[in-house]
Amino acid sequence: MKKICYSTSDYPFDNIIKNILNTKDLSYIHTENHFENYDVFKREHDQSTKYHKAYYDSFQSELIELYDKFILNVIRPLYDEKIVYQKIPTFRLHFPGNIAVGEYHKDKWYRDAEWHSEVCELNYYLPFTKTYGTNTIWVESEEDKGDFTPINSNYGECIQWDGVNLTHGNKKNITSATRVSVDFRVMKESKYKPSNHGSINTKTKFEIGGYYKITKR
Repeated sequence: MKKICYSTSDYPFDNIIKNILNTKDLSYIHTENHFENYDVFKREHDQSTKYHKAYYDSFQSELIELYDKFILNVIRPLYDEKIVYQKIPTFRLHFPGNIAVGEYHKDKWYRDAEWHSEVCELNYYLPFTKTYGTNTIWVESEEDKGDFTPINSNYGECIQWDGVNLTHGNKKNITSATRVSVDFRVMKESKYKPSNHGSINTKTKFEIGGYYKITKR
């Protein structure tokens, strides 16, 4: 696991997300009058809130330029060649009294495990709020060890980690703060190969032009 710090002045994600979600404070969106309460999410419905819809509907017009710039200038220098990366990062909301992802899992459970072992994909966790305790991702330190601990982080930090092989998930959030974040996946260009599988929610094929895109340099 690796922590990457970046300038929130150069990459003001929170201001854009606040505008998209129509909130003054992402951590306390659940206290505002327009908030819609939700039953505890199951896997099939953890991307189905009105806030998720607002994010995905606005991504191309509001966020894509900043996100691609972030990938090129912050994530790409971590590699020694071009990278293939998730075209639209996955949006997460972890409200008090709820979870953000419907079940503990390894990403390879939802895809082709052999393909994953060949492409050596890594996960990146990009929170727009402080994440701590029960409002963040819990992950084991080694595959199948089961010693889950939270990924605590601050806005302005991006966490690189292995969600393909390490079991991870959420606890019910008993903090007073909502966690707002995105996550995305990256591999080296030389490791890339298309897959016949598609994403769990949208069924978008795991290929460049579908789920992925490639950096210009």
